[in-house]
Amino acid sequence: MLVDEALNVINSIKALDYCEIISLEKAIDKILFEDIYAKKALPCFDNAALDGYAINYDDRNSPLNIKGTIFAGDKAKYEINKNECYKIMTGAIFPKGANSIVMLEDEKFDEQGRLLVPSNLKQDNARRIKGEEVSVGDILLKANDRLDSAKIMLLASQGISYVKVYARPKIAVFSSGDEINEPWEFCDERSIYNANASGIMALLRTHGFKSEYKGILKDDKDILKAQINLHAHYDAIITSGGASKGEADFMREVLLDLGFEEMFGSLDIRPAKPTKLYKKGSQIVLLLPGNPMSCFAACFLAGIPALKKLSGQANFAHETFFAKFKGDIVMKNSRANIVIGHYENGEFTPINDNKFSPAMIKPLAMSNAIYLSKIGESGISNENIIKILKLS
Repeated sequence: MLVDEALNVINSIKALDYCEIISLEKAIDKILFEDIYAKKALPCFDNAALDGYAINYDDRNSPLNIKGTIFAGDKAKYEINKNECYKIMTGAIFPKGANSIVMLEDEKFDEQGRLLVPSNLKQDNARRIKGEEVSVGDILLKANDRLDSAKIMLLASQGISYVKVYARPKIAVFSSGDEINEPWEFCDERSIYNANASGIMALLRTHGFKSEYKGILKDDKDILKAQINLHAHYDAIITSGGASKGEADFMREVLLDLGFEEMFGSLDIRPAKPTKLYKKGSQIVLLLPGNPMSCFAACFLAGIPALKKLSGQANFAHETFFAKFKGDIVMKNSRANIVIGHYENGEFTPINDNKFSPAMIKPLAMSNAIYLSKIGESGISNENIIKILKLS
């Protein structure tokens, strides 16, 4: 399945139906669980956008008597009559009868100390009108919106200090295979260290997800089935290794026996092809390749979007950026390919002319972006404009 097709499948994942109520202080990057409506108009009264003099525009051709000064926070009622004005400070309530402001920088007076209105003044100048930004009953924010700093400020302007958000999915991470050892264990020359779990969990943290490492799954059907059942209360299970067609790769058989539905059985792109996604109820299981670069790429391309969709994020697909390609590479046009590279100052440079093995890690560590080619694309020329995905 092509990556775009896999994203369409991921879009069918339903968000978790449970939420939590948290303070605005903890709400950054959280996903709203429900629509929020305005209960207070913004502005909530007509007020001055800057320091100056509040006047009636119809009196602009006459000298105006200054009745006094209105300060921000003053809740007294003020009114001007014919040929009158008030000096007014930024944020102060407009006096009744006024509809424009002469800026402080433009003030001029006649011999009697009366204000002279400049000829270029516009009606409603520097007047913030009640409800011009938000009216009571307007939808402020929609369910599935991600809360950034500006949205949190908007919520606070409504007197909202706690907000209902989607609970982040509970994620269990496994590795699998009899050939791997943990980084803190002894590893002989014929064994390899488990790098995948650390890479997966770090990638999840980069995108705002917490996960729990549950160890190495052995290539045994009964053990695999028992572990999947034991962790049925997790919203997502991610494993690496055991996703290809080797004789000892039992995960697909085990998941189907347990009633899981296969959402897709591969990604048609090198080196992330052996990637599978399953679901049962609200739980998803992601099977990633065992080779480190393949594992990381697959988790980035499929795992992160799936978890974002599960956690209620409307914009679950990775954002794309335009870049100028530096160099010339040749690719097999019979398949889609991942091109790994370094992005800086609007330019994307492939690492080692994109020559790598799926088992490598160092080229990945040297990159910060990837390009996804299309089937039929045989190469990229210098100075071509391409669309890339940033890895962090």
